[in-house]
Amino acid sequence: MIGHTKIAKERSLQMAKVSEAARLYISAERVWETIGRFESIDSWHPSVLGIEMSGSEHQPERRLELGDPEKLVDRLESHDDAAMSYRYSYRGGPLPLSEMTAELRVKPDDAASCTIEWSADLSPDGDTEQDQAVAELQNFFRRGLEHLRFTLAG
Repeated sequence: MIGHTKIAKERSLQMAKVSEAARLYISAERVWETIGRFESIDSWHPSVLGIEMSGSEHQPERRLELGDPEKLVDRLESHDDAAMSYRYSYRGGPLPLSEMTAELRVKPDDAASCTIEWSADLSPDGDTEQDQAVAELQNFFRRGLEHLRFTLAG
């Protein structure tokens, strides 16, 4: 299942939630080995052309090359190998966002399948319509999950 999308809007706060999920018919552990390191997104997301790491050991930042002159900068907020999840925040870049907190999680369905969930709470920047910000982030999440489905699950 790909393209399962939920979008919730809170008009008074100009906040939105984006959530994408994909079911893969391989073990959760194998998927987490591929996507579980914050600094490895360039190895599995087709839109990420390169990555530079900076920041501290406990709050590293990644600068993603997306083909735009400006790099997308995210900071790792929490990482949990046992729960197969990590949370990060948007620090700046080409996305039309003023703020965002996102989570990437792998949930085992059974021994041979799992569901990847990628979600975010976001606020668009002052010049951008909320629908545009949601669509851009949704497309980024979906593209990464679709690529994983084809490369890992065949």
